[in-house]
Amino acid sequence: ENMVVRCRTVGDMTCTGVVASPARNVDDIIAEVAAARVTERGGRTDDKRSETAMEDRKKDGYF
Repeated sequence: ENMVVRCRTVGDMTCTGVVASPARNVDDIIAEVAAARVTERGGRTDDKRSETAMEDRKKDGYF
């Protein structure tokens, strides 16, 4: 199945995930974010793996 998606944050798909989105421009994205019920961090795979996943990535030199 093909879907139109966008990344919610800067990073690779493994840590930020994607969200289905028909947004075509910045104004569309702003409207989506304003109406969203899931926080920006709520979609991160890392946060679901462990509470310290992002800190662990920092220690490993990811950032």
